[in-house]
Amino acid sequence: MSDRIIYNEENLRHFEKWLGLNYDALTWQGRYEAEFLTFWQAFFVAGQSLEQMVERFRYALLYAQIGPLHSWFTWLRDCFICYTYMTKNITVIELSRTVNIPYDSLGIILREYFLEQYPHFEEKLSDRFQLANRISPNLNLTFKELKEELGLKEADESHNNDSVLSSMEVTLYPEWQTLNKKMQHDLFHPNFDFSRIKTNLSFTRQLKVFREILIFLLIGIGLVFAIQKINKKWEKSILEQISIYEPQLKWLDTSLTFKESDENVRKDFELGEREIDEVETKESQFDSLGFSDEIRYEEESDVVLTSWDALPKDFDVIDLEQSGYEELKKRGYRDSRYGNTKVYRVLMRSVDTKTSKERLNFLLEKYQVTRVDNVKPGKHVPGGVYYNLYVPREYLKEFMAQVMDFDDAVLYESRTRTGRNPAGKNKVFIWIKNI
Repeated sequence: MSDRIIYNEENLRHFEKWLGLNYDALTWQGRYEAEFLTFWQAFFVAGQSLEQMVERFRYALLYAQIGPLHSWFTWLRDCFICYTYMTKNITVIELSRTVNIPYDSLGIILREYFLEQYPHFEEKLSDRFQLANRISPNLNLTFKELKEELGLKEADESHNNDSVLSSMEVTLYPEWQTLNKKMQHDLFHPNFDFSRIKTNLSFTRQLKVFREILIFLLIGIGLVFAIQKINKKWEKSILEQISIYEPQLKWLDTSLTFKESDENVRKDFELGEREIDEVETKESQFDSLGFSDEIRYEEESDVVLTSWDALPKDFDVIDLEQSGYEELKKRGYRDSRYGNTKVYRVLMRSVDTKTSKERLNFLLEKYQVTRVDNVKPGKHVPGGVYYNLYVPREYLKEFMAQVMDFDDAVLYESRTRTGRNPAGKNKVFIWIKNI
C-alpha cells in the first residue's frame, strides 16, 4: 500500500499550506527565511513514497539531539502522518505497518489530533480510535468512513493554526544550523538510504567508545609506571639519608668449623634400665661437688634500662663507670669488646606521630639539643620518625625523663666503637614508630 502512495509537488505544497506555519516566528521575522526554505526543499523532495518520507523523519529525530528540535520534528512527523491518513484513504493498520508505529500508539496520535479539531466529538473519537487488540474492527477505519460517520464537511479538513509548535523559533538554535547543513548534504536526493546512515553512525559511535577506552587504558598504564618510578626514586633518596649502625664483630673467629659426624656412630641406640641408673648416678656425683644451676647471660649489645636507678650516677664520667647491669652481673660476660662509648636509644610507639614530633621538637629547643649528622632531626622515614641527637650532659637525665613520659617507650643502653662523644654531650637515638 505504501508503494502506491507517492507525494508530488502539489501534495507537498498542500501539506505546507495545511500545516498553517507561522513563518514570522519560525524565521525570526524573516531573518532566517532563506535557511528555513533551504531545509524545507531538502527535506520534502517530490516523488518520495510514504516509506521514504518516514525514513527522513527518523533521520531528523536521530540527529536532533536537543529537546526543542526533537519535539518540533516529532510534531511535524505526527502532522504528516495525520495528513496522509486524511488525504490518501488508508486504513489505520496499513498506516501503522508503513510508518512502523504500533497501532495502539498510532491510534493515540490520530485521536489527539482529531480532538483538537473536533472537541465536540470526544466520545465518538475515543471509541473509534481505541485499538486494544489485533482483532479490533477499528483497525480498518479510514478517514472517509470517519468523516461520513461524524458528518464532517470538506471545509472542516484544516489544521489548527493556533498550535504552539507551528510558531516555535527553531531557526534560532545553533544546532539548527548544523542539522540544516547535514540534511542538505544527506537528504537532497531521491536515493536516500536511512539504514546505511544508521549503520555508519553506529560504527562511528562504537569507534569513538573504543578510542575513549584505549586512551583511558594508556593514561592508567602511564600513571602506574610513573608512580613506580617516583616511589623507587623516593625510596633510594630516603635510604641515602639514613645512617645504619651495626656492631662490628671483628673478634669473631671465622676459622671455626663444625665437627664432621662420624659415620661409624650408631644413629639409634636402646636406652634400658641399666643405662638410666648410670645417668642418675652421674648426676648425683655432679651435685656433690657443690655446683648449682645459674642463669648465664650471653653477650648482647643492648641493655634494657627498666628504672632511672640504672642510669649512671654521674654523667660526667659516663664512659668510665660501669652500669648497674655490669655491677650486679660480674660474671655476665659483658665487657668492652663492643666499644667503650655509651649511647642511649629510645624506641617509642605512637598513634599520632605528628603530635609526638611537635612535643619532641619543643624539648630539643628547650635543652639545646643538636643533631649528629646531616640528617635533620624528625626526618620521616618508612614506618615512623627518626632522630640522631647530641644532648648536653647536664640536661640528659631531665631530657630523657620527659621523652619517656610521652608514649609507650623503651630505653636501651648500648656501647659503640664509633668514637667518643663530644665533650659535655651524649649521643641519643630516638625512633618514633607509627602504629
